[in-house]
Amino acid sequence: MNNTTSFEQALESFVAGCQRMVTENDKSYSNVQFNTTLSIDPKGRKYIRIVRTDSAGGRSVHCFVNKTNGDVLKAAGWKAPAKHARGNIHDEYNGMQWMGVYGPAYLR
Repeated sequence: MNNTTSFEQALESFVAGCQRMVTENDKSYSNVQFNTTLSIDPKGRKYIRIVRTDSAGGRSVHCFVNKTNGDVLKAAGWKAPAKHARGNIHDEYNGMQWMGVYGPAYLR
């Protein structure tokens, strides 16, 4: 297995895990129907942006993933991640240890 394939598989697994978390949260609202989806935007040179799209068409950044090492980073804005990794898609948790419904946790 080459590094590209394992990176792509780890990324797909990470996004699927995040999507499950978001979908479960959407189901918890009984009076409103949400349909939030996550998608991969690989256009950046160094980072892959994971985009969150809600049922009304609103878009925001869920998180960033570093293309070179798999680090998961909180968004500082639409175009750039915050410093300091909040996990890694290659670790034993597949980057999910510090993930929440709206993205990575703040550092404590």
